[in-house]
Amino acid sequence: MEKSIEKIWNEAFINEQSMLVPKINDLYNQKSKSIIHKIQRTYEFDNKGLLPIAGIVAIGGILLSETIIGLYGTLLILSLYYFNTKLLSRFDTLDVKSDNLTYLKNYRAIMNSVAKATKRMFIFILPLLVLSIFVLAFFVKENSFLSKYISEDTTLLEIIGIGGSVALIVSIISMVAFKISTQLLYGTLLSKLNDIINEIESLQTT
Repeated sequence: MEKSIEKIWNEAFINEQSMLVPKINDLYNQKSKSIIHKIQRTYEFDNKGLLPIAGIVAIGGILLSETIIGLYGTLLILSLYYFNTKLLSRFDTLDVKSDNLTYLKNYRAIMNSVAKATKRMFIFILPLLVLSIFVLAFFVKENSFLSKYISEDTTLLEIIGIGGSVALIVSIISMVAFKISTQLLYGTLLSKLNDIINEIESLQTT
């Protein structure tokens, strides 16, 4: 029996759709790989940028006769590098065998968790580290640049007050710098990632 025109049309449409789906999936796979690669490259560049800063702090400390303070500051920066490296290792836990949408959503969730952990570090840990530098300078009493601002009559309580005030200012400045740098470095990339996720979700619901 000859096929009706309607049946032929429907079969052709179904075949066309079945051929189109893999092409669309492949397109979004390529877009996903591209945006993930850019995000990972930005994270690595951002984190590795701490290493030359650590070297500058060490050299600066020696030149300013703040050898102990400089080395301590270098140690803190290297600790921050290690902290960030541990945070970025969360991406290694992602299941690469999962479907594209699930992978992207999990990737976005880890990005958010890394951002929150970094924000907490700036709010709570960084002020303590800055304060510890002042306390160390009080006990070391090097004949150095920092010692010019610490007299022999200065008490530990006063140093904690001064260090705490500086730590608070540094924390506020760091938070502002963190928000600006995060927006500049990752804002566009995160927006593109969200767009891909939304597009894939809309295709799956149609």
